[in-house]
Amino acid sequence: MENLNNQTETLPIDSANEQKEFMVHKTTTVKPLKDWGYGEAGLNQGDPMAFENRLRWIKAGHVVDESYDVDEELRRKKQLEAELTLKETEKNGKEKDQQHIKEVIIADKESQVKQQKDNIEQKRILMAEGKIRSLYNPARFWLYAGLCIMISVYLIFFYASAMNASFFRNMQQMVNNSSGDDISLMLNSIFDAKGIFQPSAHLLFVYLGAFLFFGFGILPHIFHDGSKWQWLKISFATLVCLAVDGLIAYKIDSGIHELKTMMGIADANWAWSRSVNFYLVLAFGFATYLLWGFIYEAAIKEHGKKNVNAKTEIEIKGIKKRIREIENEIIRYKQEISELQKLIDGLKLTIENLKRDLERALTKPETLLRNMENFYAGWLQYLNGANGNETKRIACESIYRNFHQALSPEAVNLN
Repeated sequence: MENLNNQTETLPIDSANEQKEFMVHKTTTVKPLKDWGYGEAGLNQGDPMAFENRLRWIKAGHVVDESYDVDEELRRKKQLEAELTLKETEKNGKEKDQQHIKEVIIADKESQVKQQKDNIEQKRILMAEGKIRSLYNPARFWLYAGLCIMISVYLIFFYASAMNASFFRNMQQMVNNSSGDDISLMLNSIFDAKGIFQPSAHLLFVYLGAFLFFGFGILPHIFHDGSKWQWLKISFATLVCLAVDGLIAYKIDSGIHELKTMMGIADANWAWSRSVNFYLVLAFGFATYLLWGFIYEAAIKEHGKKNVNAKTEIEIKGIKKRIREIENEIIRYKQEISELQKLIDGLKLTIENLKRDLERALTKPETLLRNMENFYAGWLQYLNGANGNETKRIACESIYRNFHQALSPEAVNLN
């Protein structure tokens, strides 16, 4: 009878216990287990301790029957090990991401919030002590204010002239008085200085209309109120101003073309989109709108520097807004940490299941029970065939029953 094949590694028995005990380090196949049990019982004279040691080897999967497919179980074990390594790598990656968010990103954001709050506190202390220096420059303010006033006067007269040229001009009189100089005609048509200073009933509408256009120009600055949709409103108001100026420019340019036609010097291929007069009106009107707006805003900001406390309160308001933005970012990162924790918990559960599967890869409970039953049958056959072994048989039966009961629930759970 062949007890162990070439894969078996044995160590000497413990001389103190005088047991023929050896440790199996590799999976060992025997044929069949019943015969091996009978032979081992004979070698150890049916000793219960030796019997218990052999059952441990079988339970650990070190000794299997020759019919057991070791290669298939090894392939399954390698597959489980690869999957386990993958899941552990994924879990470690998620834990590193979570740790990075906690210790680096959130910590940095919280530090920013603290710095901003300290900044607010420092500004309030300086305000209370009157130590905030004003950056207000009177010369710069009056320069901006003077330019703004002069450009405002220009715009009023420009649009008064444009209104007069568009709606109240005497075409026939201009033809009769024209020198035929095209450049002079163009300038006289855009800037009708004489028309807006000659007493007439329509001048009331001309100047009121000029203020109407001036009102359109100030709309973008009215909408600059710090609201959520301010830039959308400003863009819309600016487009309205451009459209209104474009209509006036077209009206004036078409009037110039009509005058040239009456004088017999009109361009047969005239088109407003190619006319320099159209773009001149936009340049003197809409472009001046924009210039006036920038200077107006600069004057307002410069004047605001005069009241240092009010300016500081505006700065504090901006800092508080930034703090709210950072706190919202922290909340989003904490939500991301919670999502990562859910993934990590799921991966931990998967890893635990894979480890249990791996532990059972070479030690299926149902297979182990069958192997121990066969081994016990051979061992019991030896004990029953010899006299004076009743005590050993009872001890071995008790040991076998304990092993059997320990493995039976596992086999049931797997099924």
